[in-house]
Amino acid sequence: MMKKNYVAVAFLICAVSLLKAQEKDSVSTTKIDELVMVGTRAAPRSSVTTPLPIDNIDASIIKSSGYTPLGQTLQYRIPSFNSTSAAVQDATSLLDPFEIRNMGSSRTLVLVNGKRKNQSSLIFTQNTIGKGETGTDLSAIPSIAIKKIEILRDGASAQYGSDAIAGVINIILKDKIDFTEANANFGLFSKGDGFSQNFNIITGTTFKNGGFVTFSSNIQNNDYAYRNGNVNAYWEAQTFGANQNVVESYLAKYPDAQNKNAYPKKSNISFLVNSSVVLSEHSSLYANASLAVKKVNSFANHRTPYWVNPNNVINSPDGFTPTFIGDLTDYGATLGYKNKTENDWNIDMSATFGGNKILYTVGNTFNSSLGASSPINFKPGGFRFNNIVGNIDVTKRFSESVALAFGTEARREEYEIYAGDPGSYFQTGAISFPGISQDNAGIFSRYNVGVYADAAFDISEATSFNATARFENYSDFGNALVWKVSAKQNIIGKKLIARASASTGFKAPSLQQVYLSTIQNVFSNGNIVSEGLFNNVGKEAKAVGIPSLDAEKSLNFTFGLGIQPNKNFSITIDGYLIKLYDRILLSSRMNDQATILNPLSAIGISNVTAASFFINGVDTNTLGVDLVANYRNINIAAGKLALNLAMNINHSEITENSSKLDGLNLVAPFNRTEEALATTSRPSLKAVFGIDYAIQKWNFSLNNTLFGKAKYANSGMPGANLAWNDPAASSQSYLEFSPRVTSDLLINYNINDKNTINLSVMNIFNVIPKWKLVNLPSGTSYDEIYNAVTFNGRYQQSSYDAQHFSIFGTQFMLGYNIKF
Repeated sequence: MMKKNYVAVAFLICAVSLLKAQEKDSVSTTKIDELVMVGTRAAPRSSVTTPLPIDNIDASIIKSSGYTPLGQTLQYRIPSFNSTSAAVQDATSLLDPFEIRNMGSSRTLVLVNGKRKNQSSLIFTQNTIGKGETGTDLSAIPSIAIKKIEILRDGASAQYGSDAIAGVINIILKDKIDFTEANANFGLFSKGDGFSQNFNIITGTTFKNGGFVTFSSNIQNNDYAYRNGNVNAYWEAQTFGANQNVVESYLAKYPDAQNKNAYPKKSNISFLVNSSVVLSEHSSLYANASLAVKKVNSFANHRTPYWVNPNNVINSPDGFTPTFIGDLTDYGATLGYKNKTENDWNIDMSATFGGNKILYTVGNTFNSSLGASSPINFKPGGFRFNNIVGNIDVTKRFSESVALAFGTEARREEYEIYAGDPGSYFQTGAISFPGISQDNAGIFSRYNVGVYADAAFDISEATSFNATARFENYSDFGNALVWKVSAKQNIIGKKLIARASASTGFKAPSLQQVYLSTIQNVFSNGNIVSEGLFNNVGKEAKAVGIPSLDAEKSLNFTFGLGIQPNKNFSITIDGYLIKLYDRILLSSRMNDQATILNPLSAIGISNVTAASFFINGVDTNTLGVDLVANYRNINIAAGKLALNLAMNINHSEITENSSKLDGLNLVAPFNRTEEALATTSRPSLKAVFGIDYAIQKWNFSLNNTLFGKAKYANSGMPGANLAWNDPAASSQSYLEFSPRVTSDLLINYNINDKNTINLSVMNIFNVIPKWKLVNLPSGTSYDEIYNAVTFNGRYQQSSYDAQHFSIFGTQFMLGYNIKF
């Protein structure tokens, strides 16, 4: 403890010394002082001097990142942001789950120009980031349309309502432009696969009175990339109870068992329009609208002849690979009116409509319950989610030191579950992806109304204080009252500031979590078995005694320092603690006879071997530190050098089961796999170090990302099914992902002020995730666990459950940009 105090004192002494030693500011080309709007309704401030930790990512960073999906741009730029694309994830391949501060995808609110963007209709049921949660499709907004992205790394439920427990991503759209810009990018992995094409265009015009209109579009395509592993014959025969000679003969012909561990084939087209019309000196109309259409093609695991007998339905003696196609449509529109009264009250009224629809197609498979008459292609159904949001926001600055904001939000949400064709769900259902039955289909809705008040005070020239309170009423679960206070103190002018915040928050259970119910086919002990994922309001939940879902509640604390000796140099350090109560999780696959299977059998459900439910399951603590440092305009030779360092240290843990589980006597409702997915499967340390150098017409960037240790208990490992708080759990084996560094090189050449060409090499050194087995159980061989984790070698690094960065290695990108 004393040593930590010495370190803190030494840091402060160094910081103060640095500030006093700084000479006159040089010319700045950065946007460190640019005002940010997210985090307060009352008074915008710069990202360094705000009382809250905020990242400000402008268009030039997005454009030069080398990554085309927006989620991947942020993954390699913001250490507290996690997102990854994984293979063989069925519907999850439609959009990449993402999160801030290891808090799950549903606890980050996404705004577009400050207005709530709709969530996806998809809920993640695979073992990925945000399992059991919904997310937002960041790829629905063309990247060329984005002016900047503000990321608030703090709870903001008091300002924005549900979902903002971990933070807020505010996407600001480009507005007043009088030109046309287009770019094309082509990519390829070093193994020669995964060819990608990305085309963007934006055009616009401005009006004499200050209005504008911009149009943007993106077309993106990428082909499959395969990273198949070689299958172990002995463990393959053991897994399926097959004849070893038969398996060896098959694998001699197909070493990878014809499995396709593939990055999905995707095509995406999106459009966006953003506009404003000035009505008078003090009033204007504004509007934006977006549409994105996406198709994703992927594969399920190949069914070998000794695994599944196709009954001659599929004429393939070597087995068959079920295919999966997802069609996604994401749409949104906002219409608003702004007015400034004679008394300097600013009024903003808006209406936003947004939605997301997903439909599925599975092919090259069959329903074994239908025998030889089974079709081989199915429409297993899909989902739709939309919301209508009305906002009235009023602000006024009474003086240089006092600002006030208040407003209201009304929102209606609707969730629809589409049934599949009858053959897709009859009895056992289509192999690999059973359809949704008519019994589980339906349309469900709710509404909520919220009011808030936000005040900002500059108590003195050196001290500022913010306070916010919000009350919401939901038609399905009741009321929520949350608050937030934050403060900033200038220690040495504006060169060294201290900031802190405390807040409460909430997250309403999503309609998807309340109403989704389906039967899944899973592989277990060499057989395909049916498991039920049952919703929270049906007869199944009532039979087992599962309580109705309630809102999650949180308590957030932050404390940090901001250092900005001049316009070229800044450091922010922020510590945080997030205490989350009654966290909603998708439970383990529970198969206890007395508490699960017998109650289900009593109501006529005897065709499942296990069941999962959405439950207010656990309380968690998340403790961490964010560091962001930037130093720019360093003169070297005839050019300028910029350095940036960002780091996140994060520790998450389950503290106890939620009191909502008291009296249920469920056996392992949350096992070690679910614990790892919620707490340790993402890096405990992640850091990004970037070097940018500009000289004459050339720009060079080298971006290095450190992914620290991560732990995961794969579902095939011994002891993985133990309850997370079982006394024996701590001594069980787990996978430890080793620290790895990926490096990206970007070279940009400005032919002239209209034309630019660029080359990017992502992951130069072809680094892939690497893991080791910790705590090998007595009497268990390494090979046994390795083959359980990799599905007998099908997946080279690990199974598809816990990859925290891409397994596909080096990628080359070539791009051209023209402006006219």
